[in-house]
Amino acid sequence: MNTPRPSFFPACASIAATFVLTACAASIRPASDDPDVVQEQALQHSLSLNHRMTLQRRLDDVAIPLLEHSAPFCGGDVRASLGAHIASLWSFEKEERAAAKQALHLDDRLSVLWTLDRKQAPATPLRAGDVLLSVGGKPLPAGEKGIDRLNAVLIDAARTKPAKRGGWLEAVVQREGQSTALRLPYTTACNYTAVTRMKNEVHAENDGHEILVNSALMRFFPDNRDLAIVLGHELANGVLSHGGKTRAVGIAAGIVDGALGGTGLAQEALSSPFSQQFDAEADYLGLYMVAAAGYDIDGAERIWRELGVHTAGAKKKGFMSPPPSSAKRFVAMRRTIAEIQSKTKNGARLVPLATSRS
Repeated sequence: MNTPRPSFFPACASIAATFVLTACAASIRPASDDPDVVQEQALQHSLSLNHRMTLQRRLDDVAIPLLEHSAPFCGGDVRASLGAHIASLWSFEKEERAAAKQALHLDDRLSVLWTLDRKQAPATPLRAGDVLLSVGGKPLPAGEKGIDRLNAVLIDAARTKPAKRGGWLEAVVQREGQSTALRLPYTTACNYTAVTRMKNEVHAENDGHEILVNSALMRFFPDNRDLAIVLGHELANGVLSHGGKTRAVGIAAGIVDGALGGTGLAQEALSSPFSQQFDAEADYLGLYMVAAAGYDIDGAERIWRELGVHTAGAKKKGFMSPPPSSAKRFVAMRRTIAEIQSKTKNGARLVPLATSRS
């Protein structure tokens, strides 16, 4: 009688083969501290930072003029805009600073990375590479305190001359190894900055201090006019204090939901109408801001159709609200455009109807 051969040996052979393959794969994988790995990692960080800075420069070209033209809508929450992107190593997250030092040639002092190509506002005498030593008679120390000091000077300059669109600030910069005195023109702007984030979600938001714009959204809107509409919406959210109101609604809704057993249904039912109302208010005021900045808003409502298609079936908050909200926003924006165009045609001031800011 033939006895079946046990499957022990093929199994052992398979295990042995797997072990050999695994061992071989592991033997060619370098360690994290391998000099070639460290060099490649530094290169990738540098390339990534350069890409983000390219997007940031485009964002500045759209955001800074919009913030300047929108200053009348922002009341006393304003700052002086120098028409330049100024940064130090402390402007970046800790893990980015080595790349910023190598790729952008930054150190602990505030330096000019680039200036805006001005068309209406006065051009700045600042140049890329200038190191700011003092502004408005205030020395700018190295390190994180330098950023805080500059921000305080820019806010104070704009708020002490509320009736004016701008003014001048005396400054001293280090340029090509020499100290150079400059007279910097500034334009009053809303007290926000726009920041690019490398994220693959088509999204933007206002955190109360910064307008955070994902790189995916910038790719989704290659036209600067469309990007300006997004920024206008988020700026309007800040002007209308929607962040604080949303938190208050959320807390109240959470209390009600907790009393009803914590199903989440009450919170969704109570929060959704407020969210859609806030979106409508921000869309309306934001479009006025974009028009005041000189953008042609004709046909701008199409962005809601495109976003409606892109976000179909999604559940998002804020700027990227899903359908059917996008259909309502499309029609509302088209009517707002007609309202603005009628005022422009008749020579009327671009003043929106009253919106709640309390």
